[in-house]
Amino acid sequence: MKKIRVWMGVLFVMLLLAACGEGDSSDGANAGDQQSGKVLAEEDYAKMYTEPKKYKGYEVTQSGKVFTEPEYDENGVYLQAFADAKNSEKNTILFYADPSFEVESQQYVQWTGIVKDEFKGENMMGGKVVAPVIEVKDLKVVSYFDVMAPTLETIELNETQNQHGYELTVEKVEVAKEQFRVFVTVENKTEDNINFYTFNTKVIADGKQLEEVTIYEDDVESVQSEILPGVKTSGVIVYPSVGEVEEVRLYAEGSSDNYDIDIEPFQFDIPLK
Repeated sequence: MKKIRVWMGVLFVMLLLAACGEGDSSDGANAGDQQSGKVLAEEDYAKMYTEPKKYKGYEVTQSGKVFTEPEYDENGVYLQAFADAKNSEKNTILFYADPSFEVESQQYVQWTGIVKDEFKGENMMGGKVVAPVIEVKDLKVVSYFDVMAPTLETIELNETQNQHGYELTVEKVEVAKEQFRVFVTVENKTEDNINFYTFNTKVIADGKQLEEVTIYEDDVESVQSEILPGVKTSGVIVYPSVGEVEEVRLYAEGSSDNYDIDIEPFQFDIPLK
């Protein structure tokens, strides 16, 4: 990766100089391919990764995961991101002309920019790398969910159930193509420790019991399991898709360190239609 990072800065200086002069002189045969002001069609995105030069001048809007440490200089920030974050594929080199923009490796980003050129080089293992070089016009850090499982529908519930001061609130659910996400808050209004374990929380959909899917991402907030008196904790519990159903039931178990208190399972009926 080091070879790519070192060359990225040189490449963009060349591109910026070319933009102020007579254009790209590295491959005269491709000069006619530049189509300024055009937007790349969705069906051509995969082709762009095979022949990036063919799509010079086209505008693209993509999202992905940064997989190297960003490089900064006085001109801006240089990134490498996988546009196919799920499969760690579609290596994309990005330049954004804002040296104050804050981004880190392993974060998810969304960008709109112009295809400027093609990069050819080697990775750490000596393998060949061919990647489009994008001059970014708009760049923002987004969430894991935004990239990996975009929300199709949000249903606000804000329903609270309280047992002896053990308070559980289902705030909302998010429906995605491959996920069903439940956002909850647990508040301890008792004088003893209480417990909430997400792996004991199930979703019942169309007679099927769905188990929690564990997501190891920094921006996916988890509910704490051991909760002290007076403490409130919030987070999201992720499940597989519930499919085309009109209602699901959330079944959540809780307990208290005070064995004189009996906490029955919480049950929430959540309408989806």
